[in-house]
Amino acid sequence: MNTKITYLFLLLPLLTFAQGPFNFDTSTEGFSCNSTGGAAGAHTVTQSAGDLRVDFVTGQGNNPIIKKEDAAINADSNINFIEIRLKNLSAMSYLRLCPSGTTANYGNVLITTSDTEYKTYTVDVTAWTGAAVGIDILCKKNTVASGSGQGYIPVAGESILIDYIKPLANLVTPEVNVFNFDATTEGFTDLTRSAADQATESLRGTLKINCTTAASTNAKVALSSLVAHVEGTNKYAHITLKNTSTNTLFLLNGKVGGVVTTFNPIQTYTPSDTDYKTYDFDLTTWDSGYQFPELNFAVKNTWLETATYVIGDVVISGNTYCKNISGANSVSPAVPHTDTTNWAICDVTGAIAPAVGAIVGGALDLTNSVYVDSIVFNNTLGTADFGYANNTISLYPNPAQEVLNISSSNSITKIEVYDLLGKKVASNDNASNVNVSDLGKGAYIVKVVQENGSVIAKQFIKE
Repeated sequence: MNTKITYLFLLLPLLTFAQGPFNFDTSTEGFSCNSTGGAAGAHTVTQSAGDLRVDFVTGQGNNPIIKKEDAAINADSNINFIEIRLKNLSAMSYLRLCPSGTTANYGNVLITTSDTEYKTYTVDVTAWTGAAVGIDILCKKNTVASGSGQGYIPVAGESILIDYIKPLANLVTPEVNVFNFDATTEGFTDLTRSAADQATESLRGTLKINCTTAASTNAKVALSSLVAHVEGTNKYAHITLKNTSTNTLFLLNGKVGGVVTTFNPIQTYTPSDTDYKTYDFDLTTWDSGYQFPELNFAVKNTWLETATYVIGDVVISGNTYCKNISGANSVSPAVPHTDTTNWAICDVTGAIAPAVGAIVGGALDLTNSVYVDSIVFNNTLGTADFGYANNTISLYPNPAQEVLNISSSNSITKIEVYDLLGKKVASNDNASNVNVSDLGKGAYIVKVVQENGSVIAKQFIKE
């Protein structure tokens, strides 16, 4: 295309970006497309009418990689997102973006197939590392909504047209530090091997989370970086939930030095709960600024690298039951579920696969749920000053049609309403309501500033 879009149509990124953008107005800007096996130039790349055009060739394996090794993206400092505008004229259905030559620290995005018009996608790459990294765009075929899938086998005649690739520092999203899940998931969404839905449990609005895939790695739910962000100057998190599953590991992930890092709960995470419990997290080391927390669920490992085991011992490693078959320990970096010399995958009784069909991820509970009632980020370590008594505003009616009323224990100085793209769409000062009659149907975030200086944000639905 000759006309380049400077701003994402549906999102409002800041104007600060460094490396790129790659616009393909006059050239391919050094991009090529290899086969997964690494054959350089396996697919045809040309500049065409302001686009990077990639024509796929058969007989080159699966999962083509569109790449620029010298893209020099500074992933360690000011690049957190990559925006890509394209027309997909093929059957591939998602892209995996990662630093050149790596398979870790990637971001996935589902894309439509057989497009008749250009579509714009934004990928969160905050997990990327490197001061000057290249970019690989792996072309895959989606099989499930979470973005995992199978290989895309190139077909002659199929192609993709890329209008631009733009590295970005941040997106303009509302700051939200309190999540109550009264009506929606409030921006928390499936990240990998999970399902996250809004649900009522014990008369409470909750975020209902299930592990969905038997695997050796954890299930994760995350705050979408395209919807909202948590302010990193809040150094503690308080999460109230009921874990009705038998999964025994619960972690909170956030960025430390730009790298996604795990924080353990201070209290012991309990399974098969009959009531709600609050877990506190010390986040004093995480970065100030935009944070997109991840909730991480799995089964605790019982295997210890320094322990002495005998034949027949059963441990849990990577959500998987493993039985010792040699009397020897596993040697680092091997772990039981990958060490076929000393360990065999089994079921909870110790019966070895495949006779009983034991599988990797067999220790995970894929049936029962975790119900998250609230998540609060603040600067209070304990829970004495946190909880339902301090959720100091309520909204009614919700859903709203004409006027949204706010009940508050403190005087309100300002009300601001944002859509989920970060645009302020309504406001009112020194009042307890705001007119929402002109808003379209959907979910919005209301930000309430109180006289005592506190700021509370909640989602509501406009009918």
